[in-house]
Amino acid sequence: MQNKIDYKNIKKIGLVTRPNVSLDKEILKLQSILSIYKVELILLKESSEILDLPKYGLDDLFKISDFVISLGGDGTLISLCRKACEYDKAVLGIHAGHLGFLTDFKVDEAENFFQAFFQGEFRIEKPYLLSIFLEDRQGKILEKLAFNDVVISKNNQASMAHIEVFRKEKKFNEYFGDGLIVATPAGSTAYNLSANGPIVYTLAQAFILTPVCSHSLTQRPIVLPKGFEIEIMAKDCMLCIDGQENYKMNDFKSIKVGLSDKNVALIHPKNRDYFQILKEKLHWGN
Repeated sequence: MQNKIDYKNIKKIGLVTRPNVSLDKEILKLQSILSIYKVELILLKESSEILDLPKYGLDDLFKISDFVISLGGDGTLISLCRKACEYDKAVLGIHAGHLGFLTDFKVDEAENFFQAFFQGEFRIEKPYLLSIFLEDRQGKILEKLAFNDVVISKNNQASMAHIEVFRKEKKFNEYFGDGLIVATPAGSTAYNLSANGPIVYTLAQAFILTPVCSHSLTQRPIVLPKGFEIEIMAKDCMLCIDGQENYKMNDFKSIKVGLSDKNVALIHPKNRDYFQILKEKLHWGN
């Protein structure tokens, strides 16, 4: 994954946002700021129907951009991060609305950010993703990535999920309840946190198993190291990747999950303070 950005030779920056007329003004602000540095802003086709800016499909956008801006919330950025891995491109998150855990600043603060950026004053953090290997009944393996989490949940709301977890063909644990979350450190502040899972520092090389509404008080979250691969088996359950892709677990004979060797480069202001963000979002110390 991209370790350095040649900030002195940036020519094109891509931008992805969900279609929203109210964001067009924000996009034009970014275009105006970047034009000062002779950088062209290009858009994902679906990001705006009105603006007269160069527009491309997602794959082409990544191919020709030096890096990509995600304008929106954490959800927009998460979907981009998985694509960024394919093209070894960095992502900058600018939030439109409330401060997220991953997006650092609003468009109103972009002028100061880019002034510092084009002087080399920025930082890159590279959180790891999850690798998911789905082997179907015919033996075909589908490999997927998750930035935040993989969630196994019961298919029938009237039933209880029974989820078995194996490591090296030995049963590691089994869970009875509403489901199981497998989260990255970056995803530890998402659904995992709502299910009383631990917050794990974003750059830690580990992942988390957190039961959802377990029927046993002894079933607690556990943090596992990189290199620890688990196999998950559950009947009549759904598997959801980053809240965006859904699969029926009955369609697969094997599902394996572990921390990937792949990470994604996230661009941040140089003075970003992860723990200050936690304090602000979670109201620590108030």
